[in-house]
Amino acid sequence: MKLLIILVVTVVILGWLVLGMFIAQGPQPEIIVPAEVLTSFGPINISNTMITAWMVMATIILMSVIATRSMKVMPSGFQNFMEAVVEFLFDQVVAIAGEKNGRKFFMVIATFFIFIIMSNWMGLLPFFSAVGQIEDVGSEIFEEIAEHAESGHEFAEREEHVGWIIDQVGGISLVMPRAEAVEFEVEEGWTGGVALDHYIVFLAEAFTDFELEEGGGLSAQDLQAAMASLEATDGAPILLTNPAEEGHEPVESALLGESLRISGIEFPDQKLALIVPYFRGVYTDINNTLALAFLSFIIVEIWGFQALGFGYLGKFFVNPIKNPIGTFVGMLELISEFIRIVSFTFRLFGNIFAGEVLVLMLTFLMPFLIVDIIYGLELFVGFIQAAVFSLLTLVFAVMATAAHGGGDEEHGEAHD
Repeated sequence: MKLLIILVVTVVILGWLVLGMFIAQGPQPEIIVPAEVLTSFGPINISNTMITAWMVMATIILMSVIATRSMKVMPSGFQNFMEAVVEFLFDQVVAIAGEKNGRKFFMVIATFFIFIIMSNWMGLLPFFSAVGQIEDVGSEIFEEIAEHAESGHEFAEREEHVGWIIDQVGGISLVMPRAEAVEFEVEEGWTGGVALDHYIVFLAEAFTDFELEEGGGLSAQDLQAAMASLEATDGAPILLTNPAEEGHEPVESALLGESLRISGIEFPDQKLALIVPYFRGVYTDINNTLALAFLSFIIVEIWGFQALGFGYLGKFFVNPIKNPIGTFVGMLELISEFIRIVSFTFRLFGNIFAGEVLVLMLTFLMPFLIVDIIYGLELFVGFIQAAVFSLLTLVFAVMATAAHGGGDEEHGEAHD
């Protein structure tokens, strides 16, 4: 019987893995650290992480409305759940900061925790980093080559362009499962003409059966063979040789001279592009973690001044003649106060961004089974990071309001 159970479980797991290979395996991940900008309103850029932050805010507001629209003395259902969450958070804050300071700190600390955990968990939804608008990398590469050719400037540094070969079907652009990312590299010192020649060969290798022999460099015969392969392959990119109607002038080949002048690249059936996701985890953007760290820092300092007045500065600035050791310690305290911003920023960003990368990589390598396990781990990490950020802010607030014996009564209460 045990052997039969083991056999059934093994078959189910293998079937689950095979099913994932066919329907859930994503393309080779292209890791982009900055948040992608979807659109702009004047000087304001709207990024995908900003859209997600608005979604989190709307979700929290909606949950609050649902929980409080018909409040009862004896709560039940969703109201009961929300009250249990709020009560748990309140008890934790009061246990650390004491009754008086706990009531003062609670709203800020609870807001930090709820917003961070909701942001972290929402970033695990399946359509995040998967659905978005298409960024046509192929055309952008040629536009960059044309700009350098027109200005007569060589490429000042090595550049790398990465994308997937995307099918265009009925107005919908699709990345095929297990699609490998293709790279085109521009070497430092290349002219526009040299870059064009290599780009044509790159397109032939990516979209046709053409293969350039390794070693010996690129020759005019190789370039002509690559062009012939593009012309003979249905759906391959088309080299436009008509004079440009507007914008840049046609780019002249370095190998074939005036006999080859390209004004543009057309992608009829397939194109080289990237998907810019509409939704991405809020704290996979370091700008958001930095803003949150600044907010935490400023609030703690405000609470310190409210509790101790200008005496709050006494723990940083000590008379060097009377107490030289205290002066040195005060300088360390002042430096550590600002270092908190850095530690807050990179702790939250590093853990959440690494989790997103791990999920993307495992979706490409081994979908369904391993990703399910990682999802459970990421749920736990999302909770831990929200708790760590909130608790550290609370602890720093307690230290600020009870600094150098300025509030003995509250200090004792907090310890109790």
